[in-house]
Amino acid sequence: MVEKLGATGRLVRTLAHEVRNPLNNINMSVEQLAHTSNEEDENVLFLDIIQRNSKRIGDIITELLDTARPTELTFDRHSLQSIMDESISEALDRITLQRINMDLKYTNHPCYIMANKEKLKIAFLNIVINAVEAMQPGEGTLGISIDTQKNLHTVTIKDNGCGIPEENISRLFEPYFTSKRNGMGLGLAATLNILQSHKANIDVSSVLKQGTTFTISFPVS
Repeated sequence: MVEKLGATGRLVRTLAHEVRNPLNNINMSVEQLAHTSNEEDENVLFLDIIQRNSKRIGDIITELLDTARPTELTFDRHSLQSIMDESISEALDRITLQRINMDLKYTNHPCYIMANKEKLKIAFLNIVINAVEAMQPGEGTLGISIDTQKNLHTVTIKDNGCGIPEENISRLFEPYFTSKRNGMGLGLAATLNILQSHKANIDVSSVLKQGTTFTISFPVS
């Protein structure tokens, strides 16, 4: 596992360099197109989506580089609801384009934890995007709930997508493991590292052709 994580760090640094060059070209091209479009042009909507998601790619690269470097995280008191809301807002373009329905259920009281907000947003976002990609466009429902049970705050992220074969569930968080045709298998490996640094427990249950549920429990702050 240590060797795999070391190889992951080297791969991330290489990918960051290779991805940022074409990403800069995309950003410059979008800026030029934005200057030549008027506000009534329907393409402005799509240019806006491209700009937001190009920025998101840049942020992900930065986060992956930070994850690949052993750094001391700083933790502050945040509510899980506020962090989840920010994660959802960053996934909203994908949710909208895939025509996914959302079912949010938050407990009425703030669920405070000690968290590195930016890192935890990345962890939630990775799980949410995986859920969205597992569902059929126009047919999916993404359910997210936050509640408190005993001394734990629990986040549940549920989809009604294709499901995960039982033999793959135990390997979900391994570096380089992926069932996606064009995936690198780094997203959930980074997610596990982030959640473990927050002393969170994660459980995954899935039924093929019915969906998958991620249950994440945090110690109460």
